[in-house]
Amino acid sequence: MQEIRQADLVRVKSIKNAANVAAMGPTVLGAVEVKDRKVLLAGVDFQATKILKPWWQLAGTVPSDFGVLLGSEAARILALETGDHLKVNGSELQVSGILAPTGSQDDQLVFTRLDTAQSLLHKEGRVSMVEVAALCNACPIEAMVSQISGALPETKVMAIQQVVQGRMETLDYFRKFSYGVTAVLVLVGSLVVLVTMMGSVRERTSEIGIFRAMGFRRSHVIRIVLLEAGIISAMAGILGYLVGFGSTKFALPFFTGSNATAVIFDPVLAAGALGAAIFMGLASSVYPALLAARIDPTDALRAL
Repeated sequence: MQEIRQADLVRVKSIKNAANVAAMGPTVLGAVEVKDRKVLLAGVDFQATKILKPWWQLAGTVPSDFGVLLGSEAARILALETGDHLKVNGSELQVSGILAPTGSQDDQLVFTRLDTAQSLLHKEGRVSMVEVAALCNACPIEAMVSQISGALPETKVMAIQQVVQGRMETLDYFRKFSYGVTAVLVLVGSLVVLVTMMGSVRERTSEIGIFRAMGFRRSHVIRIVLLEAGIISAMAGILGYLVGFGSTKFALPFFTGSNATAVIFDPVLAAGALGAAIFMGLASSVYPALLAARIDPTDALRAL
């Protein structure tokens, strides 16, 4: 890996100030041995990390000069918790915190302060890479890349905007595809409910005729049919959400290849699924309910 002298970052800072860049985070990387396992040690500027990686959720505190922050997967593999001690290249460090799963390479890293990592890795005054975040809309990314490349001619400068944009476009296509699949499933589900309720009404023609002969009004019959549809739809919505949640939680590790990814219960999503199931069931049962209310009690009783 081509490393950068930390003194050369002064030229990048001038570009940063001119381009309204939010943060610049130098990072030094190196392999170390912890508890007979090879892990990647990353020395970072935690002040810049707050801006560069706002999605980090830390259980504990930011490391001091002799502290480390473990990714979730690194903590699991090394069997370490907050407050434990570990040795790195002869120096004893304390685990000050553990990151919540991020689904990225950060889960496998061991983080410490930049100067501490440089000392442990014997890379004083050098960094492995620098992350730069721009605080502007429609930033001149290509121009910034060109300026940084000119300031650091012996380094490789990449803009991850294209990568992020490609991933966002892929997610957008997948989101549109999922909307289409959802619409088809809702249509098919509505037709299934409609056919089922129509069959139920035909099978209960005699019962509906008895109700009508006993003095039940058409509105009463409609309410009975819709009440039944609402109860069944609510049960189906709850069961469907639980099955979907459990299936996702069970299958996700096979697709991600990691146990660090968690499926969080979302009460808003659960309420939305329940409401959608009830609405679809009631909407599909309106026509069968109207047919049931129009049944002539005389004809129904004659069929007995």
